[in-house]
Parts: sequence; C-alpha cells; structure tokens
Amino acid sequence: MANLSEIRRVFEMVDENADGVVTVNEICGFINKLGIQMSEEDLRFVMREKGEEICSDLLQFEEFVDLYNFIFNREQDEEENESEDLMEAFNIFDENKDGYISCEELQRVLSALGLIPHTQPPQECEKMICRFDSDCNGVLDFSEFKNMMSSAISP
Repeated sequence: MANLSEIRRVFEMVDENADGVVTVNEICGFINKLGIQMSEEDLRFVMREKGEEICSDLLQFEEFVDLYNFIFNREQDEEENESEDLMEAFNIFDENKDGYISCEELQRVLSALGLIPHTQPPQECEKMICRFDSDCNGVLDFSEFKNMMSSAISP
C-alpha cells in the first residue's frame, strides 16, 4: 500500500485547479494522460465495485485515498494470483521437482496435453527452451518460464 505522502502527490497532480478536491473528470483525464483509457462511466463502475456510489463529482482527499488503495491493491492481488498460477503451471512441467524444466519434461507435458504430437522430434522443444534460456544452461528456471509464458500470451 502506498504511503499518504505519495498519494497526496498524486492527488495534487490530479487536482488540476488546486481546489483541494478532485472531480471524476479530473481523475479520468489524469488516467488517460497515463495512457490508460478510462471513461467517467468506467470510473463510476470501479467505485460501485468498491461498494461506493459517487453521489457528486467531487472527491475529498480521504475518498481519493480509498479509491487509490482499492485500485492498486486490486491490481497487486491480481498480479499475485497470476504469479501463483504460473508457479502451479511451472510445477506441472517440472516433473522431477529440481527447479528446472528440461527438454524432456517440456516434451512429455506438451505431448500429454495434446499440444504437440508424441512423435515430435526433441529438437523442437530444445528450440523452445533455447529461445528463453537466458543463462544458456539448457533448462528453464521459473523466471525463464515466466518470460516464455508472457511471450506466448502477448499479441
């Protein structure tokens, strides 16, 4: 969770007219400047999800703190869940539980999942590993596996 002085600095950046309150419009404008498209309707949806309805378009600093913490704690929770899911997936591939995924383990699991044919030559899995094996030891550790998985799901 961010400290109050950090949140205060963000609040002051959002509060364009320095009147001590922020509007829904100011919050959305600030978020959009960060490159994240969010409409006022989207922000109101987030507030409803938090359990609060924005009755007026003005948020005092305390309300802004609650919103800030809600949004960033939710993102942190999602990142933690994603990391846990990746660790579970890694453990499935790491059949011998040595902390690494070998070519043979990768091939067996992908084959068992029906993602590659049983007859696929091991060179294809070796190429997959080689592409993400940053320390060139012939196996993937968890960090390298995360890079491989994020590459696989990135557009």
